[in-house]
Amino acid sequence: MKIDKGNPEHWLLLVRQGIYSLLAVLWRWLTPTPARPLVVLYGHQLSGNLKALYEEWQDNRADEFDCAFLSLDPAYGPQLAATGVNVLRCGVLTDMLRAGRASALVSDHGLHAMSPLLYLTGMCFVDVWHGIPFKGFTPATFRVHHRYREAWVSSPLLKTLYVDRFGFRADRVQALGYARVDKLFRGEPPEPSYRRQAAIDANTPLVLYAPTWKQEDSERDLFPFGESQEAFLARLSTMCRGHGALLVVRSHLNASISELDLDNVLYCPMSEFADAESLLQDTDILICDWSSISFDFLALARPAIFLDVEPPFANGFSLGPEYRFGHVATDMDDLCRALARALADPANYMSQMEERYREITAAVYGESVDGQSAARQWRRLSELLRR
Repeated sequence: MKIDKGNPEHWLLLVRQGIYSLLAVLWRWLTPTPARPLVVLYGHQLSGNLKALYEEWQDNRADEFDCAFLSLDPAYGPQLAATGVNVLRCGVLTDMLRAGRASALVSDHGLHAMSPLLYLTGMCFVDVWHGIPFKGFTPATFRVHHRYREAWVSSPLLKTLYVDRFGFRADRVQALGYARVDKLFRGEPPEPSYRRQAAIDANTPLVLYAPTWKQEDSERDLFPFGESQEAFLARLSTMCRGHGALLVVRSHLNASISELDLDNVLYCPMSEFADAESLLQDTDILICDWSSISFDFLALARPAIFLDVEPPFANGFSLGPEYRFGHVATDMDDLCRALARALADPANYMSQMEERYREITAAVYGESVDGQSAARQWRRLSELLRR
């Protein structure tokens, strides 16, 4: 869940999480180490890199480790448990005591109020982050993560970024790949499938519009070039309809897009379909701005179009504008022309961008394009816990 600092209930959740974390530290000191190592996964949702690690555990590591997702959101935990996922809840003391006995905690954002576990125990902490960033970060962003045992990144380029720009020690950053894109590199069919859920024919091209959220620009509009939502989507919808395609609008976890009743337009917020990678597998063409979802889509080698709009980042870029690997649309007419080309002849569109795609893929993913990043990360975790 995303913490709303203006919501008193969220502050109460954090206070309780902090108190239970202190009790978990005491419990860890007083009780013996479990026979089987427990690995706790912690983030806003069980998605992205965490979901990929959980699925790899289910398939190949369940005989060696116990694994559970730790949920701060009191509503999300039971929903996830109902699907058969092993869930621990921050608001349940017995669950937090068990989490405190974990051998390792893997997070993709931060720890909220669980810092006592980091500072007062020997638990192994690992960060896998939640997106390859255009957004600029500073060392202060990763103040807590600097105390982690390791951070796992997608490529040597990202390792250099973490060391030179974000202040990490080189020996604490491992370029192991990004587990969330394993299934994209492997070319697997999507599971779950948004097409099946939304009853979209397999032969209908799907165009996905996925803007990033306001970030540090509170005045930022989620629709570009001075266009209203209705005008922007109506024009893209008309273009898609002319090529037998469908337009899908994806709102970020931290954003909300009103669902206007427009022909040939569907909405797919994260609350209704959380698995972004499966959605991308169903996507034929991506339209985005500065969202890290573009680097996930890169793994599919399909047409992407970028919107040349002002970035909403207070600290500039991590990976700069030169890492946009598709056509960069400067206005609405340019966007529609590029979309028409990609819809009419996607192979020709990709042939014109082939060298750029290859260069950016090599930079962002290095040699980790084999779809085995989650397996590498579990092997690395095993090594860390044996030390």
